[in-house]
Amino acid sequence: MILSAGAPSPVMDTLEIFVPVAAPRTEKRPLAPRLNQISGMRIAWLDNMKANAQTLLDNVRFFLNEKHADLEIIVLSKNATAAAPEAILAHLKSCDAVVLAIAD
Repeated sequence: MILSAGAPSPVMDTLEIFVPVAAPRTEKRPLAPRLNQISGMRIAWLDNMKANAQTLLDNVRFFLNEKHADLEIIVLSKNATAAAPEAILAHLKSCDAVVLAIAD
């Protein structure tokens, strides 16, 4: 359609809106059991590479390491937008606990 200057604008009778949201999918999973102690434990620190995640993890790790010098610390990182690679998951499975920071 070609409109000339001063001609009325075409009017839409209907407006169709698409909402690209899928139905939520949730799985019930039990929480990981709490450790009775952390002294001597192997703890992984997983940085998801968001802006403040490493800073948050570093500060918490420093605080815990001051109180529990015998912790075995494993520091890992993964891209926040992707699932953790198998190599990272293998390291995490070998730890007593994992600390993950989501620090947007």
